[in-house]
Amino acid sequence: MTFGNWDASIHSKTDQIKRINTSKQIKSKNVVDLDAQCQTARISGSSGELYEVTLDHCTCFDFDAKRGPCKHIYKLADEMGLLPPQPTLNAEKAETFKQSIPAEIERFKQEYLAGAISADKFIKIANALNSK
Repeated sequence: MTFGNWDASIHSKTDQIKRINTSKQIKSKNVVDLDAQCQTARISGSSGELYEVTLDHCTCFDFDAKRGPCKHIYKLADEMGLLPPQPTLNAEKAETFKQSIPAEIERFKQEYLAGAISADKFIKIANALNSK
């Protein structure tokens, strides 16, 4: 996916996937003053604040702190049809993954026992893998 001045590889980073997912929770009615030709909008935040958004910049704190696409930029890109659809769940691959979970937990347990990760991290990983 390419839009704005972002290198396409940035969108596959874990923290950016989280922002893309979060952008899907912003209601379209919160996107006001959308100007498709200029590729700008104002997007209403959860507390009512309005963020000035382009495909390269946003006035929100997250953009200011990270200097990468925030959820508002991704929402604008989505509203303009520039975001590809998110992957859909594949039942066969999901089942294969489910079957691999005990081995994955064991692998991370060995990392914990070797001192590579903390007990807290191991527990978080095991809980995440076991969640439904």
